[in-house]
Amino acid sequence: MAFVYWTSDLDTGFEDIDEQHRQLVDYTNKLYDAKEANDKEGIEREFQHLIDYTVEHFSYEEMMLEEAQYRLVEQHRKVHQNFVTRLNTLQARYHNGDEEALEEVIGLCEGWLFRHIRINDHGYIDSVKASGIRS
Repeated sequence: MAFVYWTSDLDTGFEDIDEQHRQLVDYTNKLYDAKEANDKEGIEREFQHLIDYTVEHFSYEEMMLEEAQYRLVEQHRKVHQNFVTRLNTLQARYHNGDEEALEEVIGLCEGWLFRHIRINDHGYIDSVKASGIRS
């Protein structure tokens, strides 16, 4: 059962980015499902998948912003770095037996991800399109 749902207001108009965002939602749901099933191996696996894919997506997005010469690319990169640091910290806490870290990461992904897409990512759309980059 899905914990978070993709809605059309999250679409950026960049097909690759939107697909990657949907994948992040999917990884969040898989982590939630593993938690609900009390599947420790699944939790470990999906937690790592979430982190790995987040890093991959952020790298792709930042390269696109650099190519577009987006003026806020460094600020955007710092926001990404802070999020990855939080994910890694929560994963370490979970590895050390802190079950609350799992709840925190799921809540973080639910709130932060959608807020970031709606505010930060939607903020670059016009600049990137004006640079000639297409989806």
